[in-house]
Amino acid sequence: MAKVDYKEYPSIRSWETKVSAMPNIPRGEKGFQKILKYILTELKIKTPINTSINIEGSRSKKTLEQLYIRLRPSGFVKKMVTGWELSEEADKWLESGDNLYLAAMINANVRYFSEILAVLIKNPATSRTVQDVASNEYKLSWKTKSEIHARLNWLKDLGLIEFEDFSLKYSISGSGEEFLKMVSYVQPEELKSYIDQTLDEKEVPMSTWALEMCKMNMNELRNRKIGMGYYPGGIQDIHNTILDYLLMMNNPTELSTIVEYSSATFGISEQSTRSFISSLINLEFIKRKTKTLYETTELGYKFPTKNFEIDFASCINNKFSFVFEILLELQKKELNVKELAAVAKASYNFPSENPTEIHKRLNILKNAKLIQETEFNLFGLTNRGENLCKILETYSHNDDKEEKIKSKIIEVRDNNSSKINELLYEIRISSRESSNPNRFEESLANAFKLLGFKSEWLGGAGKTDILIQAPTSPKFAYTVAIDAKTTYSGGVTEGQINFDTIVEHRKKHKADFSLVVGREFQGDRLIERAIKHNVALLDIEKLEHLIKMHTKEPLKSDSYRKVFSQKGIIDVHIIEEDRNKIVRDGNLLKAIMKCLFEESSDPLTEGIMQPREIYLLLKNQININPTPTISEIKQILEFLSSPLIGCIGTTKEGYYALGSLTDAVQKFDFYLKACTEY
Repeated sequence: MAKVDYKEYPSIRSWETKVSAMPNIPRGEKGFQKILKYILTELKIKTPINTSINIEGSRSKKTLEQLYIRLRPSGFVKKMVTGWELSEEADKWLESGDNLYLAAMINANVRYFSEILAVLIKNPATSRTVQDVASNEYKLSWKTKSEIHARLNWLKDLGLIEFEDFSLKYSISGSGEEFLKMVSYVQPEELKSYIDQTLDEKEVPMSTWALEMCKMNMNELRNRKIGMGYYPGGIQDIHNTILDYLLMMNNPTELSTIVEYSSATFGISEQSTRSFISSLINLEFIKRKTKTLYETTELGYKFPTKNFEIDFASCINNKFSFVFEILLELQKKELNVKELAAVAKASYNFPSENPTEIHKRLNILKNAKLIQETEFNLFGLTNRGENLCKILETYSHNDDKEEKIKSKIIEVRDNNSSKINELLYEIRISSRESSNPNRFEESLANAFKLLGFKSEWLGGAGKTDILIQAPTSPKFAYTVAIDAKTTYSGGVTEGQINFDTIVEHRKKHKADFSLVVGREFQGDRLIERAIKHNVALLDIEKLEHLIKMHTKEPLKSDSYRKVFSQKGIIDVHIIEEDRNKIVRDGNLLKAIMKCLFEESSDPLTEGIMQPREIYLLLKNQININPTPTISEIKQILEFLSSPLIGCIGTTKEGYYALGSLTDAVQKFDFYLKACTEY
C-alpha cells in the first residue's frame, strides 16, 4: 500500500451538492472496500458490463453495469460516450490501496460522513444517537436507518470507528482521529448560514432587464413550454455549461465545431448536441445564422452578468411554466419533489407527474439562492425567494384594459379554480399515502360532491368507503358504492381488491353500481375479475379529467350514469356527446345575446328582433352545430328575458338587449357567487 499525501485528497464538494446516499454496493464477508476494489478492477480490465457477479456472503446478483450506476453519484465511475470509465480519484485509490484516501473520496462526495466522526470524538454513541444528530442538527431526515447503518459500516470497514457489542456503542479510532484532522467536517452552525446566504439581503439582486422578463400577460404565461429540453453535464451547473457555449458562439460557429467541442467536453453524440442546440434556440440564447452556422443572440450576449444565476433563472421562467410559480407554492408551505410534481399536474397542466422536470427547476432555483433544502428532499424559500415573491405578487398579469375587466369579472371563478386545484392535488398525494387511507377516502368524497352528487364518507368495517347518490327524485336516482385503494408506488394490483367484499357492499347499501378508485390499475386478470363482478375501475387520472371537464361544462347526473354503469376500466369519453351538447348550447346562448347587443344600435330595427330573424343570422355559424331551430332560440330568449335573468327585454314586436354584454356577464357572475360551494 502506498500512502497518499493528504494534500492530494479530492476536493470536497459543497454540502448542498454532495449526494445523500452512500455507494449502494454489496458488503459481503470481506467488507465494502474489498468489494469496491473488485468491482473497479473489473471495470479497469473491461469485463463485459452485463456480467453478473457473485459476492461471497451476499445474495446480490447485480450486473456490473447496475453496480456502476450505483457508484456514479459518489464519484467512482463516470459514463462517457465510449462507455464506463474509472474516475481519476478511483484509479488513484486502486493504485495506492490507501483506505484513508478512499475515505476522503467518500467524504468529498457524500453528506454526513466525517461529521459522524465529529459526533463520536466527543463521546461513544449508539446508532440511534448518530441518526438523531443527522435529523435534528443536519436536517437529514431519512425515513429508515439504512443510510446511517451504511455509513457506520463503511467507517468500521475503513478502520475509522470501532463497535462494542455489549454497549451497542460506536467510538472513533486512532485512524479516525487522524483522518478527521486532515479532512475536517461541516458543523451544524455553519450549515445554518450556508443554507441561506441571503438572510441580510433587503432587495433582490436581479438585473433590470431580467426583472422585466417576469412581467408577462396571460397569453405569454399560457404559451410557455413544459419540457425544458436536454442539457449536457450535470443539471446542478447548467448555467455555467450554457455560458461556455454562448462564449464559443459569440462569433458565428460551425455546427461541426460545436459537435466536436461537445464530444470532447461532455462525451455526447452529434444527436445529443443538436438537441441541446434546440434547447438554446428555445431560450433565445442563440440563433441559426445559416444552415450550419450558429451565433449568440442579443439576450445571450448579456451573460455573464453580475447576478448571473438569478438572471438565468428569470430567462428560464420566461420560457418554461412552473418555475417562479414554485416559489409561490413554497410560500404557502414547504414541499418535496413528489408533492411539487403533483401540484404541477393538478394546477399547471403538466401532462404527468414528472419528477425529472421538477428536479431541473429546483436546481436552477437553488443555484439562484431562491430556495433551500430545509430537510432531506424538502424545500423552502430563502430570504431572497421571499423577497422575489413579494415582487411577483405586485405584477399584474394583464396590462390590457379589457383583459383587466374580464379578470375582475371572473375573480370568483379563479378562486373556485384554486380550490379545485387544491382538491386535485390532495387526491394525487393522498392516493400514495397507504398508511393513512382515510385521507384518500375523504378527498374522493369531496371530489364526487364537486361532480354534483350527494356524497357520504362512511369507511369502517363492513361498509363501503364512500356512498354517492344522484341528486334527483328517488324514482330516478341511482347509488354508487365506492371503494378507495391507496398504493405508495405503482398501481393497484389484483391482490389488493377483494371483489366478493365489494359485491357485498353493493348489496348492503342497495347500490346500483360498484366503483373502485385508485392511482392506476395493473394486470389483465384484475380487469377480467372486475368485469366478472360488475365493478368499474376509475384511476385518478380519469377522475381528474372528469372534474376538470365538469368545471367547464357541468353535466347532469344522468350523463354520469353512463360512466358508472361500465365494467372494468372506465372510458370517460363515453360522455363526450353530452358534453358537446352543453358546449353547443352555451355557444348558442352567447351568440343570441351577442346578436341582440350588436343590433341594439341598428336604426332600422331599433334593436328589436324576432326569433326568425335571429335564426337567419345564426344558421351558418360554424361553432353552432347542428344548426339551431327556431324553437331552441325561443326557449333561450324566454330564459334571458325572465325576471330572474333580465338580460333582454320583450315587446309585441320582439326582443331587445338590456345593457351591454359586460352587464350580462356580471349578472351571471353574481348568480355563480351565490351558488358556488367550492
